[in-house]
Amino acid sequence: MSRKSRKSSKKRLLNWIILSAFIVLLLYLYIGGKYGLYRHWQLKQQRQALMEELQALKQERDSLRIVIQKLKTDSSYIAKIAREKYNMGKPDEEIIRIITKKE
Repeated sequence: MSRKSRKSSKKRLLNWIILSAFIVLLLYLYIGGKYGLYRHWQLKQQRQALMEELQALKQERDSLRIVIQKLKTDSSYIAKIAREKYNMGKPDEEIIRIITKKE
């Protein structure tokens, strides 16, 4: 083999190695880096979970607003809560407690 062909083959090999390393680096950055596809997918999943949690919290807020409004205006609702939570009753009314066994 001549000297020129050896240099040429070494140069081609070096170019091939550099090109391969560059492609591998680009693939890593595109797929697995800080701003890669995997991180993008993770953030998208996290965003979806947070949106669902936000929706549930909005529904809970709305139901609590309804309860607050009832407590401000509806005396029968207040009486119902007093009977259920605090075992209160009207005068001349007997309160019967049912005790269940805890297993």
